[in-house]
Amino acid sequence: MSDSCVLPEFGLDEAAALARKLYGLDGPIRQLDGERDLNFLVGATGARFVFKIANAGESPAMLECQHLIFERLAAARVFPATVTARESVNGKTIETVHDTDGRNHACRVLPYVEGRLLREIENPSLALLADIGRRLALLDRTLDQFSHPALERPLLWKMDTALEIVGSYSPLLDAATRGLIDYFADGYRRRVIPHLPQLRRAVIHNDANRANLVVDDSASRLLSIIDFGDMVKGWLAVDPSIAATYAMLDRTAPLEAAAAMFGGYVEEMPLQPVEVDTVFDFICMRLCMSLCIGAHQRAKQPDNLYLGSDLDAVQRLLGELSEIEPAAATAKLFPG
Repeated sequence: MSDSCVLPEFGLDEAAALARKLYGLDGPIRQLDGERDLNFLVGATGARFVFKIANAGESPAMLECQHLIFERLAAARVFPATVTARESVNGKTIETVHDTDGRNHACRVLPYVEGRLLREIENPSLALLADIGRRLALLDRTLDQFSHPALERPLLWKMDTALEIVGSYSPLLDAATRGLIDYFADGYRRRVIPHLPQLRRAVIHNDANRANLVVDDSASRLLSIIDFGDMVKGWLAVDPSIAATYAMLDRTAPLEAAAAMFGGYVEEMPLQPVEVDTVFDFICMRLCMSLCIGAHQRAKQPDNLYLGSDLDAVQRLLGELSEIEPAAATAKLFPG
């Protein structure tokens, strides 16, 4: 597993000077949330950019891979708001900066997508959730046949090693939560592991959570999915399952919200029967991973509040889902 979540240490003044020197950016600057990158919003409204400084363990090849994906998605007009990397004053999309300890950090600039994060919307409409599902399916369809060696990598958030992850980090949690995780891990072993060879593999975004989905001001449509730092080669069905997982948080009818997301997704990218049968377990395992990795990351970065922003809601949802039979849940997720 790759654990590269420790953020670089650059202050606002340092970041502003680097953004100006390397990319010609000027104007107001403030720090944004981030798990793997240090992110700064630079510029005035209407012409704002995100200056990103990657952690020291990030591979420049992975960043180059992301830029190729951005170009592919922009060409296919997958999202209303397109994102492509900005060139530096040296004609490069990726530059290298050094911290006070002499470590190298790759940095780059992406346009800031003006809109609202999904996490800012109280009870997003089912129509919006369906639109998110459709756009995510278009992303997955556009990346069909895309490959890059950087995507074959270990990663904490990779579903391939979910059982290893929860086994390693669940001891950080209380006994009741560990019991929930053991329950879902056992179901995953019985219902999913035997069918993994039958599941399609693809390049997936792997992190369509509420902080990575930008919607328009009226909360009626998705403008863009952001933060491609967790992209991997994985099981295709995991991608909509992750989006559905976060759509369910803080909902009075969580399965209805997830069903809307899946409904939009399968309009553009139909799932095979064996994939349909796995998504509820993928949802539950993602929730288990969130609790375990969250506990691990909070222990390492207690001051990074972003890392624990959804964990209370995750724990509540996991408890609710433990009371639902998987077959009954699947029937509600795919009512047709």
